[in-house]
Amino acid sequence: MLNHHLSSISLRAALLAGFSLFVLADLNAQKPARPLHPVRWEQGRLMYQPDSVGDRIPDYSHAGYMGGDADIPLVKAVVYVAARPGDATLRIQAAIDHISGLPTDASGFRGAVLLGPGRHDVAGSLKITVSGVVLRGSGVGAKGTILRGTGRSRETLVRIVGRTDRRELFRVPVTVGRVPVGSMQVRVNDGHLLKPGDQVILHRPSVQSWIDALGTGHFGGGITALGWKPGDHDLRFDRTVVSVEGNEVLLDAPITTAIDSLYGGGQLISYEWPGRVERIGIENLSLESAHDPKLPKDEDHRWMAVTVEKARDAWVRQVVFRGFAGSAVMVLSTAKRLTVEDCISESPVSEVGGERRNTFFTEGQQTLFQ
Repeated sequence: MLNHHLSSISLRAALLAGFSLFVLADLNAQKPARPLHPVRWEQGRLMYQPDSVGDRIPDYSHAGYMGGDADIPLVKAVVYVAARPGDATLRIQAAIDHISGLPTDASGFRGAVLLGPGRHDVAGSLKITVSGVVLRGSGVGAKGTILRGTGRSRETLVRIVGRTDRRELFRVPVTVGRVPVGSMQVRVNDGHLLKPGDQVILHRPSVQSWIDALGTGHFGGGITALGWKPGDHDLRFDRTVVSVEGNEVLLDAPITTAIDSLYGGGQLISYEWPGRVERIGIENLSLESAHDPKLPKDEDHRWMAVTVEKARDAWVRQVVFRGFAGSAVMVLSTAKRLTVEDCISESPVSEVGGERRNTFFTEGQQTLFQ
């Protein structure tokens, strides 16, 4: 009897358990699959999930000096410039020019100009126009280096600038109907014309159909001049060819807007640019602009502390900026792969309005501000 009673309990328990398992299984069968997150951490790395049309969040690890593939180096100081009373423009520029004439080492650097502690007054503008040159101070504190732009000029205090000698070689059209956001691969005609290491621009035109889709042809208010016109906002992704297999071209960094045949398609433009400078740094000092202390909105003084143009693989790090009307660092559209790191901008002096106080400003590509 006892065994029969236990058997009955076991049967009822088994039936109840089976029913429960059946219900749970049924609920799980009806539950929709959880979509994957656009970005997730998996096995020690970021994984990117494309959406229904193949777009994905771009991999921004390609930004900054050397495309994020190398640390910013500490370049050996070759010339020392001590702080002295009076205008130091010619003395510092002569030191920069001296290093510019030296040969590069195995890593592509010529050497650094080391500015001694104290204040260096600069009545003009300093220019770095040759690759492999670094301008370094002796610190940003009370015993550090101050590079002070004097006078009433609005000219930039330090310019990194290459030559305007970029030359187009040839163009090949993109043949696939759509290249999604975040892609690093494109299919083109005549892929045999390209090889690893080639500099290319992936050009996306701003055609009328795209402007209409965005609704940017007119911004209201009865003013039509502000509306976008075809050709006004073409996108140009400056990239390097990594590999070519047939007509499939792999680039070194992803694109951030889709190439779409519905909106003009795209083309790869091969180019050479011998005068673009690279491997240039400004570091470990303070940059200041003199101004009239009686005029809190004075604008007859330096607007930009550092501008970067026609350059790549450069950096500005550990710099304190004071008193400028415009930008501490302005990166123009002809610059790419720049890192601005551990910088502080204080006490701007200007009117408060348009085109002013764009403290860390970039129109460049693959730029990293941290």
